Amino acid sequence: MKKTIALTFTLLLTIAFALAQVSLASQDDTMKPKKAAKPAKAAPPQKTDADIQKCIADKLAANKNIAGGAATVTNGEATLTGEAKSGGAKGGATNQAKSCGAKKVTNNMTTPAPAPKADKKKTEPAK
Repeated sequence: MKKTIALTFTLLLTIAFALAQVSLASQDDTMKPKKAAKPAKAAPPQKTDADIQKCIADKLAANKNIAGGAATVTNGEATLTGEAKSGGAKGGATNQAKSCGAKKVTNNMTTPAPAPKADKKKTEPAK
């Protein structure tokens, strides 16, 4: 009998404590000031084809790994021409064009052919 009373009392205390915590938590929510809604960000102004083309041309001219780099832009789509010293430089030119605002980039740049690999034959010393 004593165990039943003790368990009931413990259960009632636990419930009372839980209700007090819920009550305090709900009061905290009502006491906090509400955050003001942030105004929507305005969309950045669209760049014209001429702006994008000038940006790409400036970046290609400053790049030492691109020779004769040129770009034409139509409806936000850029076409690159010229000669890149490596495949990495060609890829870098594509990334530069995208950073200028080109929606799509067609890279028609050429790269030099790789040097032929030399045959590594083992030669035995003369006896």
